[in-house]
Amino acid sequence: MLSQSAAIYVDKRTGANMDREGLRALLGFARPGDRINVLTLDRLGRNMRETLNLVHDLTERGVFLRTLGDKLAVDTSEPGPGTDMAIALLAMFAQMERIYMLERAAGARAAKEARGLPTGRPAKLNATTRAGAAQRIKDGAIPEQVAAELGVSRSTLYRELRKYREGTVAEPASQES
Repeated sequence: MLSQSAAIYVDKRTGANMDREGLRALLGFARPGDRINVLTLDRLGRNMRETLNLVHDLTERGVFLRTLGDKLAVDTSEPGPGTDMAIALLAMFAQMERIYMLERAAGARAAKEARGLPTGRPAKLNATTRAGAAQRIKDGAIPEQVAAELGVSRSTLYRELRKYREGTVAEPASQES
């Protein structure tokens, strides 16, 4: 009986970046005859050239790729013009969607800026909490403990304290509570 083992590789970074820890580990582990199952091709990458290069490199190494959720089925263990076309179309659609997403985000950001609203990710701590944390550390509290009590990492606490010292955070009144 043939034994099959499965390993699951996960990335927390976007597929737009090909330099991802999980992808590197997967590519280092894959051997000729292995099959990589991915939910959709855009999970591998959203840049058409890099995605096509990755699929080509896997094929050259004898590693097969199969998508499980794409409407156009991809399984490189069954090569042919249909598979090649499906890969090219899916890679192209993923790149187009990424371009459109970036354009929508830029438009939303510009609209918020035009209305004088804050843009970007909200601050982890509000001004009152930052001031309290700064005072506790000034009074001798250990930063790691303060961070843990606030539910943030030490680096986030230091970044928020730097904002407090520089007075660079403009917050809407609704965040203060």
